Amino acid sequence: MLDVLIRNGWVADGTGSPPFLGDVAIEGGSIVEVGRLGDAASANRVIDAAGKVVCPGFVDPHSHSDFSLLANPTAESTIRQGVTTEVVGNCGWSYAPVTDHSREYMSGRLHTFGFDGPVIPWTTFGEHLDFLSDVGHTPNLAWFVGHNSIRLAAGVSGSQPTEVQAAMMDRFMHEAMEAGALGMSTGLEFNPGREATTAELVRLNAIAGEYDGIYTSHVRNRDSGILQAIAEFLEVARAGGARAEISHLNVRHNTGAPDRGWERAVEMMAAAREEGMDVLADTTPFLDGLGQLSGILPPWVAADGSAAAVARLRDPDTRKQLRTECDRYWRFIHKGEWDRVRLQASEQHPDWDGLSFAEIADLRKVDPWDCFFDVLADAGESYESILVVGRLFTDEHMAEMISHPLFCLGVDTFTVTTEGPLADVLRHPLGYSGHVHYLTHHVRENGTLRLEEAIRKMTSMPAAHFGLWDRGLLRAGYAADVVVFDYDGLDEVSTVDDPHHYARGVEHVLVNGAAVVDDGEHTGARPGRHLLRA
Repeated sequence: MLDVLIRNGWVADGTGSPPFLGDVAIEGGSIVEVGRLGDAASANRVIDAAGKVVCPGFVDPHSHSDFSLLANPTAESTIRQGVTTEVVGNCGWSYAPVTDHSREYMSGRLHTFGFDGPVIPWTTFGEHLDFLSDVGHTPNLAWFVGHNSIRLAAGVSGSQPTEVQAAMMDRFMHEAMEAGALGMSTGLEFNPGREATTAELVRLNAIAGEYDGIYTSHVRNRDSGILQAIAEFLEVARAGGARAEISHLNVRHNTGAPDRGWERAVEMMAAAREEGMDVLADTTPFLDGLGQLSGILPPWVAADGSAAAVARLRDPDTRKQLRTECDRYWRFIHKGEWDRVRLQASEQHPDWDGLSFAEIADLRKVDPWDCFFDVLADAGESYESILVVGRLFTDEHMAEMISHPLFCLGVDTFTVTTEGPLADVLRHPLGYSGHVHYLTHHVRENGTLRLEEAIRKMTSMPAAHFGLWDRGLLRAGYAADVVVFDYDGLDEVSTVDDPHHYARGVEHVLVNGAAVVDDGEHTGARPGRHLLRA
């Protein structure tokens, strides 16, 4: 007898083929048959999927749920959308390795994302994975090791590590790859990664390449210098072999990008594929995107550490200078478009949470720049953890990214909860309905993609690219990560003005054959695994 039999659903198997009426049989955590099984088939649990879509569990190619997983191991908001695997450790950040150089900083980041546990008990990447396995988690996780984290753990400041620090970084890279990391991620618009030279990145990614690793990058620039940034990305990727992913390859509106900047960047990626590199990109579903408030600061602010940076942010003369030098990252801020930037959470200023900086400035009757400096300085040495959401893109650009054949569909945020600390950290639909937004807004309403193609871009396409060979398809022998949803009944629910609601319409979710969502409700089960590089 089968463990689970899903009957009479419209099966979108992840290949991009049109859905067909069929059944999915599951036993021992794996799919054993897909098709019309007949009345003789029996199971301990039968799910009637008549009129519903049955598809593989969604694979988010660019998630930051590792930020919040220790505070939310059941991954409430993402599991309820049908996300069964999250690729994490992105944009240069992972919570390992950790040393005395970085322990305080990493503890502060974990605290920012709702973790109230003890001092970080792990040091190596492998110890970190073991700790999470002991806690248990609902989704599967596939991991990158973060270049920023490696730099911090080695105590590197500035562009030139010492020989001892470089050797430490090399060792951390080897340790993470031997523990099963997919490869290395970089976040080259953020401290401390933005100070790294291309030569440093090439050296470290060459180590990842010894293990057939993947290079993924939040590249150094996506506006005026996007073409140079993609050229650097390809140089670093080639040092590691032939596998790479460009994180959220997009151009923010009104930030000084060259003519046809995005198109030319994508053409560079496509040309690399023609030469044999296995490189893809991913995108996000909303016009809005998550960002780091301190990201617009020039590098010299943080050159002497966090305490010195906070002192500089309080100094009137430095503030005057910064008004003319904060022309990087979200460059539209420098142009005065503060209405596009919405503060997510400030422990010191909770009354401002969820407001744009234009609204905060109006409330305080001061200039938005002073609000910006105050939020950062008042956060103290955790100033780099302040999150904002920006209105980044146009509808036209969003449609061309989502529909492009070389782009997977991700969300670039972290799993949240409707109550508790994580509800305060993110006040935007990004965490609650980003995956469903692809299916409701871009497929059902706008027709940007066919349903089966959107599902392929959310399942088999990222799974294959990241080497998760038993995920992303409804096929015999594959892991039983399966979603049943009511296409017509999908509802994001969450809005910018009232964000704290889980999406509706995903009725059943199985992870490794175990029910984690049953009749629309989370079961609390934690069957997720670390999907480590083989």
